[in-house]
Amino acid sequence: MRTLVATAIVVAAWASTASASQLSSLFKTTNHDFGTVARAAKTEYRFTFDNPYNQTIQVRSVRTSCGCTTPSVETEIVPPGGRGSILAKFNTGTHTGSRSATLTVTFDKPTFSEIQLHVKGYIRSDVVFQPGEATFGNMMQGTSKSINVGVDYAGKPAWQINQVTSSDSFITVVPTEVSRQNGRIRYMLAVSISSDAPVGPLESELVVHTNDRNLTTVPLRLMANIAPEISVSPQTLSLGDIVPGEPIKQLIILKGHQPFLIKSVESGEFEIEGKLSEESKTLHALPLMIRPKTVEFGKEINGKITFATDLPEKPWIDVGTVFRLKSIIEK
Repeated sequence: MRTLVATAIVVAAWASTASASQLSSLFKTTNHDFGTVARAAKTEYRFTFDNPYNQTIQVRSVRTSCGCTTPSVETEIVPPGGRGSILAKFNTGTHTGSRSATLTVTFDKPTFSEIQLHVKGYIRSDVVFQPGEATFGNMMQGTSKSINVGVDYAGKPAWQINQVTSSDSFITVVPTEVSRQNGRIRYMLAVSISSDAPVGPLESELVVHTNDRNLTTVPLRLMANIAPEISVSPQTLSLGDIVPGEPIKQLIILKGHQPFLIKSVESGEFEIEGKLSEESKTLHALPLMIRPKTVEFGKEINGKITFATDLPEKPWIDVGTVFRLKSIIEK
């Protein structure tokens, strides 16, 4: 019994504070290799860490040992259970060749400590992307988009791009040679995202394959955000304990890129009352009264509320629900 109590005290003490070695172990990794990248390519890496303690973690600053890398603190205050990050930008526009840097992160709380992160990479001087990243910005779900990225090379007269690959099936790249003169070669990459790209932030890497025997591949970062045709807020209703028979008032907001009509609202777990607009709008704010149909007490129930629309590409949208019926005992 005494052994169990002593163990509990040690665990509680460890959870309440954190030493320098423990803070270091919070990072998922403390080393990153950018590999071989083109000059002017936008090259970044995010070092992340979680806070498992019952105290706030505070990041004071971060400094670098080399101008080839610019670090920044993305999250200064990380509450218990939260996540923080340090962003490292490889300065490919001003440096070339083999480069490495040590990033020293200084923490103020829960204890003063310094943690070192390490990055390295090789910046090619003979290959330049213009722009340095394939940036698509915001795209609507179900649409496609294409952009062009230039590739300039200075070196061997026979240098060429064989192909450009992506791990995502909805991304295609067609390289076209534009000019070739005195060892200066220019290609244009037609980069396309198809209409079946998934909703959400998209960060991917294209790989340019060349006939260069020494450095056969060069990466190119791709960034986009695929916005849903209809967004709903909140996406999940965490209702907690519900008293049987008592209605719950809930406001649901649906927003689209074009006017749409909500035809019906249905649920297998709730009886729902609410007035639907007969007008097609880009924004629907629906005050609903919902009552659970189930009579099973004490068990957590996961369900959904389905909104039917008149959009052929998005005929319905779901809102998840989590609740538990509260048992009422009359005295």
